[in-house]
Amino acid sequence: MKTRKKMLVLAFILLAGSSSWSVLAQTKIPYGPDPMQYGELSLPAGDGPFPVVTFLHAGCWRSTEGMISSYRAMAKAMTEHGIAAWNLQYRGATSPGGGWPGTWLDIANGFDALVGLAGQYPLDLQQAVVVGHSSGGHFGAWLATRTQLPKDSEIYVDPALNPSALVMADAYINPMVIDSIGVSGEIYCGEPLLEKLTGAPVDEKGANFRAISPLEWLPWGIPQEYVVSTYRYPLSLPRELAQGKTALQTLPDYPALAIMAGDEVSVRIIANEEHGDFVKEGARGYHATISAVLRLLDKASE
Repeated sequence: MKTRKKMLVLAFILLAGSSSWSVLAQTKIPYGPDPMQYGELSLPAGDGPFPVVTFLHAGCWRSTEGMISSYRAMAKAMTEHGIAAWNLQYRGATSPGGGWPGTWLDIANGFDALVGLAGQYPLDLQQAVVVGHSSGGHFGAWLATRTQLPKDSEIYVDPALNPSALVMADAYINPMVIDSIGVSGEIYCGEPLLEKLTGAPVDEKGANFRAISPLEWLPWGIPQEYVVSTYRYPLSLPRELAQGKTALQTLPDYPALAIMAGDEVSVRIIANEEHGDFVKEGARGYHATISAVLRLLDKASE
């Protein structure tokens, strides 16, 4: 592993021109021994240090080798704005070693890996924004809350780094969505996943369920951008969620709850935007997500 890291550093130095850094595009760097424990680091040209955005892909709380590709176009767009990107792969609910506690430990350790990377690459960890789409938004929100978790929790990792800001793109952050039943009678992700992610029989008052429930830990204490389609927000309850696929009788109003708790939250609602368009290059949701990152970084520099 040390030899591999040295080779990566050497390759990067050879690519660098004079005192400036050349673009480092989607270099695969492991943060653990499992084949799914890695991220793709992309750097812009220039001297740095660069703000860095961690991307957490969607996939109904599951993860496969191909799912990381959903954020590659946006990672490239970040570098064009002078921002580094850390596109994270992780073990999902159905991956070997994933679920409870593996998925949550991967999200924590994968994000914390930026501290080690900052020793090799010009990253500004004071500006470490997290972006998550759909279930990736749940993981991003969980990262913002993990400092509050009981230290005896199996998914507690002493944070080496905390997000400076958060963008949730058409995100689901209430665990009750995970196994909810649609009007067709179909379970949301096509199979039960919640118990895999809590490691215990589902109990809304149980310690494990609460540990993966970001709304239980408001305020999160960082600026947040909620970029969302009218298919999911605002809700006039009871209403079918996500174009009839999920029918929840109650869904907490996250922005309102966060603001009442004292958090700084901006909401951008995009009319009739499809769920996948928040990671589809050129779509309104895609551009809205990029704009949200830029707004957060502009505020941080004021």
